[in-house]
Amino acid sequence: MADRARRLRRSVRDLRLAEAQTWRLISGLILFAFALTHFLNHALGHISIQTMEEVQAVRRGVWRSWPGTVALYGALAVHVSLALSKLILRRTWRLAPWEIAQIALGLSIPFLAVAHVAATRGLSALYGFDDTYGRLLTLLWPGLAFSQSLLLVIVWLHAVIGLHFWLRNKAWYDSFAPLLLVLAVMIPMVALTGWMEGARRLALMANPPVIPEFVFEKGGPLIGAVRYGVWAVFAGAALALVAVRVRDWFTRGPAIAYPGRTVRAAPGATLLEISRAAGVPHASVCGGRGRCTTCRVLVVEGEDKLAPPNQVEQAALSRIHAPPGVRLACQIRPDHALKVRPLIPLREADPAIGRDMYRWGVERRITVMFSDLRGFTRLAERLYPYDSVFLLNRYFELMSEVIERHGGEVDKFLGDGIMALFGVSAAPGAGSRDALQATRDMFEALDRLNEEFDATLSERLRMGVGLHTGPAVLGRVGGERSARLTALGDTVNTASRLEGMNKEFGSMLVASEATLHASGLMLVGAERHEMSVRGREEMLTVHVAKERVAFSEVPKAVVAA
Repeated sequence: MADRARRLRRSVRDLRLAEAQTWRLISGLILFAFALTHFLNHALGHISIQTMEEVQAVRRGVWRSWPGTVALYGALAVHVSLALSKLILRRTWRLAPWEIAQIALGLSIPFLAVAHVAATRGLSALYGFDDTYGRLLTLLWPGLAFSQSLLLVIVWLHAVIGLHFWLRNKAWYDSFAPLLLVLAVMIPMVALTGWMEGARRLALMANPPVIPEFVFEKGGPLIGAVRYGVWAVFAGAALALVAVRVRDWFTRGPAIAYPGRTVRAAPGATLLEISRAAGVPHASVCGGRGRCTTCRVLVVEGEDKLAPPNQVEQAALSRIHAPPGVRLACQIRPDHALKVRPLIPLREADPAIGRDMYRWGVERRITVMFSDLRGFTRLAERLYPYDSVFLLNRYFELMSEVIERHGGEVDKFLGDGIMALFGVSAAPGAGSRDALQATRDMFEALDRLNEEFDATLSERLRMGVGLHTGPAVLGRVGGERSARLTALGDTVNTASRLEGMNKEFGSMLVASEATLHASGLMLVGAERHEMSVRGREEMLTVHVAKERVAFSEVPKAVVAA
């Protein structure tokens, strides 16, 4: 009962963290929309002050309406509070340079923006100050030109860093990245030069806009009060951060076992934070936001005690069809001992030059083959034991030669069966085309073997093959002297199930649609079935060849469709 309650609390906590991340993204997008429209308004200074004022009136109609005000300042409050909360709960400051830059830029914005916000929206709301472009530019130019320009650049850099690491995993992003880069550079440049050009024009006017006296009288105290408020908020956050650190100092966290070492974790930290704090090399492209899967790990021991994946983690794992036991290090917060293996090694992950990366375990999309001789046990009973061994060794020799010729690797021999892996070297199509062509040549080799042993065998040797393509964890298992490459995961189990289906269909080959689609080949004369495979919830489409194994290229029109 206590264990169930603990798992429920962890699930609720993870759900709250996932929701916080979603709200941080939504609030950030609202603030970016405000900043973008504001900066584009600045750029109109290249045209005229009047144009700036006309567009400013439209912007005010949106952002200073009740809905706009609630959305803008609500987003500001949510974004700042969630960002500070994340900083307080952060267990390590070993971060990627871009993460450090984004945090530093974000922390500097409130201090730089205090005067600007108080002099515009503050004076307008409290004292009725009409903060037109003409009046504001007169106030800013030239004495405050540098500070305002610095604020604009910092806000923009903070925003585009966040956008980049949010969008970089989208399928379309690479295609539009050059255009987005041009816009990311061009918008702040035209905004900076636009407001400066407008201010310069105002300075040359014979009758520049008049600034009411109460602006100077009321503005200074208001700016000072708001600035004290900002300092108070950040001082409270700093005290909370210290309190969390002190609590962690006196709390003993769980032991996390990595390949080659074991570390003691900080209580409440994510596995990614634990890795970074302990100096364990751990990939993370998105910075621990659950927007990629590069921090994924294989949980070797203790996975059953972890809370189920939250919405963010489940979406990411489903996207890559992750096998059982694979979790995102940035989303799990272990409170018990774990044994894990990072699946995406960094270059520095190997402490010795030339060390085999499969010693750590790597996840890769591959094609798994299972083959089995039909009725060999019954056939062997009619042969002398030495003849059975000789025949089986001859069979393995021929099949291994075919598999290796097509770029595959024999994983293991299973009685009279073979498990082989294709695409281990991340070949295009995950080795699916090579596996299909190897299957065809294996049946040709089996025909030659039947001719070779025709006088010895009472019946011809028959073989069934199963092929499936998907993600699997590749690693060398066993002792230092006997370790060999093998694959683990749902893809392996599914391929084995498909090989067993040959008995049901009376067929030679059962290949999943994933394998055929990746290969760009069609199985000539094959039957197509929707099957329920043991160990999988969803239905699986398979192609069954009963009489012969032959292929043809998929027409280009079909591929395009």
